Amino acid sequence: MHLEPKKLNLLSLDGGGIRGLSSLYVLKQMMEAIDPDQPPKPCEVFDMIGGTSTGGLIAIMLGRLKMDVDQCIDAYYRLSKQAFTRKSFFPVTIRGGFNARFDSKKLEQALKTVIAEQGLDEDALLQDPDASCHVFVCATRTTTGSTTSFTSFYHLRGETHLYRVMKIWEAGRATSAAPSFFDPLMIIDSVMRNERRFIDGALGANNAVRKVWEHAMDVWKSDRFEKSESGRFEDQLGCLVSIGTGTPPEMQYTRGIFQTLKLKKGLVTDTEVEAEDFAEEHANLVDEHRYFRFNVPGGLAQIGLEEIKKINQIELETNKYLAAEAVSQEIDICARSLRR
Repeated sequence: MHLEPKKLNLLSLDGGGIRGLSSLYVLKQMMEAIDPDQPPKPCEVFDMIGGTSTGGLIAIMLGRLKMDVDQCIDAYYRLSKQAFTRKSFFPVTIRGGFNARFDSKKLEQALKTVIAEQGLDEDALLQDPDASCHVFVCATRTTTGSTTSFTSFYHLRGETHLYRVMKIWEAGRATSAAPSFFDPLMIIDSVMRNERRFIDGALGANNAVRKVWEHAMDVWKSDRFEKSESGRFEDQLGCLVSIGTGTPPEMQYTRGIFQTLKLKKGLVTDTEVEAEDFAEEHANLVDEHRYFRFNVPGGLAQIGLEEIKKINQIELETNKYLAAEAVSQEIDICARSLRR
């Protein structure tokens, strides 16, 4: 008798600084909808969790560190409070570069503390011996501006030279190194024998949904094609969930003293464009309740990446969004799809 393999559940998490708490509140309600009495951990529901910047940090906490949502909310708040300690009040250097506004060392230490609290060595590798939940984070190579991934699993799209040596905290530092906020992460690549620098992946994949799709194809496609009657990877998908951090505000990146590049939400940080494009390309998944996108509209727009004092507003606006009948029903439908 031929048995079909279990359907795959995938989770994509947007970047957005402190607004990442919004995506966690959405995820909390989703887990409670799956089982109100004993909400599961996301790593028990999803076969792959990927994200960028904030979403990357949360992906690591939920997938690699195996936290439940409440643990992750607490850890992310404490990490943000420690990391967003102002280091420099001068945005540019005398040579026209930019100073990181916040202390990267404090972010590193905060990440190591969170890792140690979960019972792991602070220098534990991102590579995960437990392959039940695959994790990746997006970052940007400073030399080329191209997007890359650091993964808990081996695959050819990732940084294969760094796979066996990349530490959890290094992956977290790389994906969250937003230009002008934190210094780039510098790593010595012993294989390539060079110095490599990475910043966050927001410039190329602030919405990581397409990366989640590609990486899931890489990991499971051939194996599941052999076992599937249909021979289509798409048919092996149970549910793909994409969660945003609210409509982002206009951002500014300084390039020299006299030039400022304004990255408007419609240019790079508007993750909804990517979400809509993906939904159009996979309209059948939307119709079959196998692709869901959740994102708080409007109310979070003016909260900057680092505005930790506005967490109450983030929670208020997100709860207001979740209380809407249409959203609540969509969460319930999503939960049923995830249980299949």
